[in-house]
Amino acid sequence: MTLPAESDAYSATGKLPADLPVGEYVVYFHNGYGGNAGWSSATKLFVGKPRPWLETRFNVKDFGATGRGDADDTHAVQEALAKAGEKGGVVVFPRGRYQITEGLMVPRFVALQGEKQEETCLFWPEMTAPPSSLIQGTNSFGIQGITIYASKHQHIIVGDLGAQPDAGDIFLRRVRVRANYYRGHLKPEEVDQRFRESLRLSTGGGDTVRMGGKNIVIEDCDMYGSGRALFLSRVRGGRVTGNTFYNGRWGWYCISGSDGLIFENNQVIGGDLMSTGGGMNCLDGSTYSQNVFYAHNKLKLMHGWDREAMTSDAGGEFFIGRIKAVSGKTMTLAEPSKGKRDAVGSGIFIFEGKGEGQYRRSISLEGDTVQMDHPWDVPPDETSLVGIGMFQGHYILFDNEFTDTGAMQFYGNSVECIVAGNRGTRMQGFRGLGLWYHGYQPSWFCQFVDNTITEGNYYHWTSATDSVIDIHGASRAPVKGALNRGSVVRGNQLEGNSHIQVTGVCRDVIIERNVVRNSDMGVRVGAGCAEVLVQENQFDKVEREVLDDAAMRKEREELAAKFINRQEPALMLDFEELKGGKFVDASGCSFVVEQVGGVASVTEGRRGKCAALDGTGFLQINEPWVFNAPDITIAVWVKPSVLNGRRGLVVKRYRGAVSPFVLGHQGANLSFEAAQPDNNWTFNFSAGGALKQNVWTHIAAVIKQGEGISLFVDGKLTAVKKNPAKRSENDEPLIIGREAWGGDPPTTATPGFYIGLMDELKVWTRALSSEEITAEYVWVAGQ
Repeated sequence: MTLPAESDAYSATGKLPADLPVGEYVVYFHNGYGGNAGWSSATKLFVGKPRPWLETRFNVKDFGATGRGDADDTHAVQEALAKAGEKGGVVVFPRGRYQITEGLMVPRFVALQGEKQEETCLFWPEMTAPPSSLIQGTNSFGIQGITIYASKHQHIIVGDLGAQPDAGDIFLRRVRVRANYYRGHLKPEEVDQRFRESLRLSTGGGDTVRMGGKNIVIEDCDMYGSGRALFLSRVRGGRVTGNTFYNGRWGWYCISGSDGLIFENNQVIGGDLMSTGGGMNCLDGSTYSQNVFYAHNKLKLMHGWDREAMTSDAGGEFFIGRIKAVSGKTMTLAEPSKGKRDAVGSGIFIFEGKGEGQYRRSISLEGDTVQMDHPWDVPPDETSLVGIGMFQGHYILFDNEFTDTGAMQFYGNSVECIVAGNRGTRMQGFRGLGLWYHGYQPSWFCQFVDNTITEGNYYHWTSATDSVIDIHGASRAPVKGALNRGSVVRGNQLEGNSHIQVTGVCRDVIIERNVVRNSDMGVRVGAGCAEVLVQENQFDKVEREVLDDAAMRKEREELAAKFINRQEPALMLDFEELKGGKFVDASGCSFVVEQVGGVASVTEGRRGKCAALDGTGFLQINEPWVFNAPDITIAVWVKPSVLNGRRGLVVKRYRGAVSPFVLGHQGANLSFEAAQPDNNWTFNFSAGGALKQNVWTHIAAVIKQGEGISLFVDGKLTAVKKNPAKRSENDEPLIIGREAWGGDPPTTATPGFYIGLMDELKVWTRALSSEEITAEYVWVAGQ
């Protein structure tokens, strides 16, 4: 038979005949072009005989409910539910307000029906010990045409999660929830107590809707709760459409382990200053999440936590290593797999060696033996490095709007996903990230097409930056292959302070026919990327249209080579002179010293004038390469007025990137940190009790490639860290008086600002001897 269908670029909708016989069918779609070549592959369709729900109606007023709101109707409603549960039916709530003081259990094949969403409400008064859920069933139940009010609560509407064998067959239609855990005249300590209590339920508090399984329908609902708006687990055939979800305090939405879900025409709104976003994931313990159509949604006002509007999460892996043998659909691993999850449906990826860039799905994984869904096109061998982990793929994110949110991103696992026709305003951007996230997680063969960033300013915690379309592949030993492969960035429009970047280790990337306007940068390609095609892009009022990091690195290395082993300091700040309101570099190298925030010139220096930093400001030298020199010496006089906390002194980074040196203090301890190129921070150590509050101290760090680091205090060698490893390089600025994270107490959510005075700062691109360090100390101390 042929069915008429409505379609757009990424979906088609057809209506089946009501009298279609029970059975298994094969469905094909045609795109309207290309004759026989325009047909899709076959999709199986199962038409079953549903169990009819009895339409017997049970009016709660017939069981004694008043609906006036001034009496407890709990007992009457429970009696009506029990009667309906005998054979199934509809429990009817006529117009009115029904006071409920306990959790309601809805039997299977029972629906709750209000007169109208606007006319029927169930409300729970403030309760010292609220029930675990306000309305709960196992499976096969529904709610429609009702408004729910609550103050102190845990979960609101609950069904079995998808791991239960019979979970599902639940509908919610035209249900409104107004549940606020923080109503009334609460004292600050009471708010804090309630917030802490809510986090026992999840990292985002109680769930407004919590369910899973087959045939989940949520339509035209309006859900305002105190925590997570939505938790769906292992939905198999679900439709969530036309709803408004409000994330509460630290609230988010969590769609886990799906296989066949339509999530469209919804609004997801941050209902609290601390609300974040949410996403699709395997956080419920699932091995895979796939086949989700996420379209025509509007997401906004997500300012809490990481601000992620839509992120794919679930770290971990089952295996990384070599193989012994492969034969058809069977592969033998060099050693047994790890992990506690059921590995059925997991992804099998060849990261490097013969056959790299292919993936398969696991049918079973027991010990060292893997059964796959089909054989390899190019079988791997002993040169191949294979990873097995969670699979997330076949997501379509189409025609969504993101306003005042973080990223729409694939955070690790993402295979053959499409991000198309979306619009972002004051959002972080659209990101495809292949990562090491407690395991190797590739982003392979994903497309970012026809998206628009209309306003590119993005503010994350404490700083503002460009919005981006970001293709990234992390690098971490032992995997040398590309964790991001086959990405396509095509036809996107980036307006104002936004750009496209390909960074890390990426392969086979296409960036074409994009438009970038009014920006500092157009397209950036990282030095670790290969087989990247950049063509037919348009740039309007863009300062640097295409940045090739490999070519830029060569230029920078040539510049930096002029500074290597320079006898005199490459940077010298004696803080004696200001020009145009800026401190002058007295080294002769003429680096520009930017002053940001609370930094002032004062006369109470160790020698003459000095810089005073009040805990809100810092100095920044925007030279990205010279201070990556293999050998570095840093010397400075400091007089901290505050010792507590983690605070930066001289640091080669602004954001939380790998760094060749982070010189700071943690309390009274002088601390040094540096990372290897693979992000292992093996250089970290400290000199205990080096600093005193409101006392001038001369500190120095001598960094020698292949040997290690020496810390000096007042001209004397105080601590040594032997480490022959190579330190990382970065293109971050040199920062004085600020570290990317810290404060008191230290947290990754805030920078660590130095508070106190600073004088006679020098940085050399060579390793000074102990005698030279002592001489530097004596030169000032003797005056």
